[in-house]
Amino acid sequence: MTINHLEIEDYHDIANALMDGPSVPAHVSFHMHLHDEQKKFDAHLIVDTATIGWSARRKDFRFVSNPANTSTTVFAAIGSERNGVFFS
Repeated sequence: MTINHLEIEDYHDIANALMDGPSVPAHVSFHMHLHDEQKKFDAHLIVDTATIGWSARRKDFRFVSNPANTSTTVFAAIGSERNGVFFS
């Protein structure tokens, strides 16, 4: 099964989602299952887009990135993988 460009709401974090807080429209597409018996590799992945805004601070230095909405996704995937001795 493949799903392309499914409309969802992006709540930013789990606490905000659980409280049905503010969200922004988003889209996801996914379907990926990789399995290779000979190479002992198995993966279930969701291929998606991702953006991030972040900051770092220490004693006398602070860095703040551009806002998340200015990010460009090159590749993003979430999933689980088994390989090698963990394959079986």
